Amino acid sequence: MLFFQQILSIFTSIDFSRNNFEGPIPEEIGRLKSLYALNLSQNALTGPIPSGIGNLQQLESSDLSMNHLSGQIPTSLANISFLSFLNLSHNDLVGAIPISTQLQSFLATSFEGNKGLCGLRLNVCLTNSSKALPSAPASTDEIDWFFIAMAIGFAVGFGSVVAPLMFSRKVNEWYNNLINRYINCRFGV
Repeated sequence: MLFFQQILSIFTSIDFSRNNFEGPIPEEIGRLKSLYALNLSQNALTGPIPSGIGNLQQLESSDLSMNHLSGQIPTSLANISFLSFLNLSHNDLVGAIPISTQLQSFLATSFEGNKGLCGLRLNVCLTNSSKALPSAPASTDEIDWFFIAMAIGFAVGFGSVVAPLMFSRKVNEWYNNLINRYINCRFGV
C-alpha cells in the first residue's frame, strides 16, 4: 500500500493524447492528488467525465477534447481553484455548464462541438424537444432597456445631488455647514 501511495504522489503530469485509447476515463484518476496537467485529448474515450476529477485540487490544465465523452460536466470540476486551461470541445457532452467563476471564465471554444451543451458562453442549447433556444438576443438591433434605465437612473441621481451643489450658492453653503458640523462633532475640532 505504501508503494501505491508513492505512485499517486509521483505523477504530476499525464499526456496520453493521440493514443486511440477507448473506453471510459477511470474514476481512479481522481486519486492522483498531485496532478497539475492532464491531457487525454484525441482518443476514443467514452462515458461521462468522472466526478472524481474534482478531487484534483492542484490541476492547472485539462484537455479532454476530441473524444466521445458523454453526460454532463461534473459540478465538482467547478471546485478546482487553479484550473487555468480547460478544453472539453468536440465531445458529446450535454446539459448546462456548471456555474462558477472558474468555468465561466473560459472561452466558448473550450466547449464548442458539444451539441447538447449550453451555458453562458454558448449560443444555443438543445432542450428535450430538440429545439434550439438562443441564449443571446438573435439581433444586435434590439435595445437592452436594462442598461438604458440604469443610465437614466444614474444621470437623474447624479444630477439631483451634484447639480445643486455646483450651481446653487444656498445649497452649497448648507452642505459646507453640514460637513463642518459633522467634523466638529466627530473630531472635536
